Amino acid sequence: MKWVKTALWACLLVVIAGCGNSGSGEQVQVGQAEPGRVSEPEPCTLVMGYDPWEPYQYEIAGGHVFGLDVDLLTLVSSHVGCDIAFERGTWRELLNQIREGDIDMLAGATRTPEREEFAWFTGTYRNEEFNFYVAVNGSEQYEDKRLEKLLEDGVRVGVIDSYLYGDPVSALQDDPRFSKQFEYASIAEINIERLLDGEVDGIIEDKYVGASIIRHRSLQDFIVPHAMSLGQTGVSIMVSRASVDAARFAQIEEAVKKLKAEGAMDKVLVQYQNP
Repeated sequence: MKWVKTALWACLLVVIAGCGNSGSGEQVQVGQAEPGRVSEPEPCTLVMGYDPWEPYQYEIAGGHVFGLDVDLLTLVSSHVGCDIAFERGTWRELLNQIREGDIDMLAGATRTPEREEFAWFTGTYRNEEFNFYVAVNGSEQYEDKRLEKLLEDGVRVGVIDSYLYGDPVSALQDDPRFSKQFEYASIAEINIERLLDGEVDGIIEDKYVGASIIRHRSLQDFIVPHAMSLGQTGVSIMVSRASVDAARFAQIEEAVKKLKAEGAMDKVLVQYQNP
């Protein structure tokens, strides 16, 4: 019977030794990942600030946010492996939130030295074109005139607070001769009301935004775009330095370049050509 006991002890020792090994014969320590297993990426959500500016960004019942810029920034965020969330505010409020790091991104932004102190800027991802809108009644007096000439004639112009309309318009806003003739509002709809009420003589607005407001409010018989051209300006995605590190911004910037080169952004823009 002694040989039976010896055999049993030998088997028990083999079993005990085997408990510390994996099926492949490699030892796995507690807290150590198995070879070949890929760790899950850290969850990422980028918060896009927006002010209602149809068709670029707008909210419908239920809190759902849609629009051209929403589609484009969602595309970019997805490309870098991030979800996207939205925070509503006026343009001035959103600029401050970018500075403080309360939100991560703004669409349709213009690069300036002052803003670069607290934000990163991607390359241009789309262009903006602005129109000068006037009331139908009396619009004939504004025909074939440059904006500077209209200002010399005393015209009052409605614009959005803290928004940049390109160098030519900015120069006129900063000109001491005309600075008091610019009336500032927080949103486009306020300027529309001021134009209808005669508080301003014309307003500067993005051509898509102006067309969208006029169509939705059936104002075609009351407000028309002036024939003058205010030019085009390229806009970027503005990214907070306070909440987004350099490595993540580099991914965002590379995504913009890649998506533009591949034509993915153009496919989105085409859908909004006739707002």
